[in-house]
Amino acid sequence: MSPVPAVVDGLRFTALYRSAATEASVGGDLYEVVDTPWGVRLLVGDVRGKGLEAVRLASRVLGCFRALAGRLEDPADLVAALDSEVAAFGSEESEDFVTAVVAQIDRAEGMLLLNAGHPDPLRVRGGVVEPLGVPERQPPLGLGAAPDPVHVLLARSDRLLFYTDGLVEARNCGTREFFPLLPAVQDAFAGAELPEATARLVCALIDWTGGSLGDDIAFVAVERSGEERGEEPQCGVRSREQPR
Repeated sequence: MSPVPAVVDGLRFTALYRSAATEASVGGDLYEVVDTPWGVRLLVGDVRGKGLEAVRLASRVLGCFRALAGRLEDPADLVAALDSEVAAFGSEESEDFVTAVVAQIDRAEGMLLLNAGHPDPLRVRGGVVEPLGVPERQPPLGLGAAPDPVHVLLARSDRLLFYTDGLVEARNCGTREFFPLLPAVQDAFAGAELPEATARLVCALIDWTGGSLGDDIAFVAVERSGEERGEEPQCGVRSREQPR
């Protein structure tokens, strides 16, 4: 994966990928951000399966998104192309599929959201965390995904968190309880700038799991750009915000 730019067209991004495999730096989770004539387009996805085949499929999905995100005006056509790419790979190589969410954030503070079997993104507004669900759950990419775009109004102070299921399915090292995502995000984002908020979230996850992940995790956090304050807490993991 390419590093996500820190700022694109008035939006600030912070992204993180962490593999469950010791010493591994690649896996089946993926994300990308592309500036287009219709707004900033974002992809977060999770390949079913592990190992080299998952990495190969993730690479193909990312390549397809990068090639077409700035060429296809209708985001539904973009999702259809991604679905066909995954289906073609499956017929040749495997039966894997990819859960994914595609978002298009425009310059008028609106967002189109297309979800193909992926965990719902979260919106943080006024300290309250809300899942951005869709009316009808669609199958993942490769299995006939055809989600209708859902229009979401965004306030200038809203923050968005897109993530893979490794975050919600992480278990406590002692009790085996799942990671309490909504309260953890609320605590992490309270009174913190975006880099610090995401670093807090990672620290909370590490504390919850005892540092042992059962699955890869990836997430991308988004907000309107402005002055940054504060520093990231030190816990051994840093978010991948790129210097401007």
